[in-house]
Amino acid sequence: MASWEPLATTALIALASAVASLAVGYPLGYWLATLRRLRRVVTGVLLVPFLLPAFLVGLAIRPLLGNALASEGLALIAIIGAHVVMNAGFLAIVTAASLTSRDQYEAALLDGATERQIRWRVQWPQQLPALSAAALLVALYSATSYGLVITLGGGSVETLETQIARAALQNLDLPLAATLAGLQTLLTLGFFLAARRAGATPTVLFGEGDAFAGTSRWGGALGFGVIGIIVWIIGGVFARALLAGGGLFENITNLAGRGTRDILNLSVAEALGNSLRTLLIAATLSLAMAWLLSRRRVGLLVLLPIGISPVVFGLAALVISGYLPLGVAGSWLLLPLVQAVFLTPLAFQVLAPARRALSSDILEAAALDGAGRGQTLWHIELPSLAKPLAVATALVSVASLGEFGAASFLAYGSQETLPLVMFRLMSRPGGDNLGMAMAAASLFIFVAFAVVWAVSSLRENTAVPEESTRA
Repeated sequence: MASWEPLATTALIALASAVASLAVGYPLGYWLATLRRLRRVVTGVLLVPFLLPAFLVGLAIRPLLGNALASEGLALIAIIGAHVVMNAGFLAIVTAASLTSRDQYEAALLDGATERQIRWRVQWPQQLPALSAAALLVALYSATSYGLVITLGGGSVETLETQIARAALQNLDLPLAATLAGLQTLLTLGFFLAARRAGATPTVLFGEGDAFAGTSRWGGALGFGVIGIIVWIIGGVFARALLAGGGLFENITNLAGRGTRDILNLSVAEALGNSLRTLLIAATLSLAMAWLLSRRRVGLLVLLPIGISPVVFGLAALVISGYLPLGVAGSWLLLPLVQAVFLTPLAFQVLAPARRALSSDILEAAALDGAGRGQTLWHIELPSLAKPLAVATALVSVASLGEFGAASFLAYGSQETLPLVMFRLMSRPGGDNLGMAMAAASLFIFVAFAVVWAVSSLRENTAVPEESTRA
């Protein structure tokens, strides 16, 4: 019989993480909207934790907290706090992107409204759908951050995911694992119902609209505090990559090897090659599916795979593989196919609002001029939506590269991916192993920052948008 305690713990982590991330990200978004020259840099720093895999954030935080994680209560707080650090920047971006336009703000002032009245009677109702959708996404991710729980929980914090993995991998109790997976699905549906009642609607991110943010002293102080924590965490990774083992150069050189006493089945470089191969297929499939769904009225149910743990997907694929042809069962191809399922909602969150905001007048004019569907797609939609496509591509690519839960079930031996190899290095004693893991983590952080920087430097070419329809 499944215990209800892991369900309660999972729900607590998800809800507390979403609420706390919103409480931090909302004022942070107002401050972010007031920045001009430093906005790209600040956005890059704030979004780096959001793009990093959860297990990597856990590995970076764990040495900084030391023995404090032995306490179950403190470990639970650390997990929630890590989720806030990871997601506050994303919610700040959503807040900044959903602010009231300057024209609407000035019209309200002319009608005699105060700044406080505008914020709570005009701006907040307009922001609520976008913030509800973003908070739902944070709650779903927090409920399925398996890597973060096992790195910071230390076995004292038990969630549905950790019990599913134990039941399936250690005890071979598939009925119990299926029961726990069912409870997780019910929890996900509960989040969906709550978000729907709030009118959750994804918003266009990284836009160039003329919004009015006003002043936010609290947001500025909070922003410097969050950036300080991020720098502290990332600085710890860089410091260990520089000082652990034989130093930075030797740690990077060792990435071509298999660790102390060949504890790995393959080198870190070979694992990176496996991850890139998986990324290419998973990203292509998820982007194609998200593009097809972005014009359809699929509602919030398209986000359902996000709320189902990659561990569950990995377990289900492992069971199903026994009924597949020999060429597919046990093949590396199974992992990118599974990843594409839960990466599609992430791409959909970016593509759907941007594509629906594209002016229908332009598309109708092109059709009247005799343009075919392919011509409209190639000459109008793709150029106009270049930035949302770049954002979606970047997000699913980094998410695939750092995916840990499904890979722990489906990638083994010579098929292991980079996150699995990094976790194994961190869980084994030895300065060289630690140095290799931190060197690989440092490179991952640089890649994440470069992705955000490149995306934020793109110009927005979208035609004059209409009001976005509800997702």
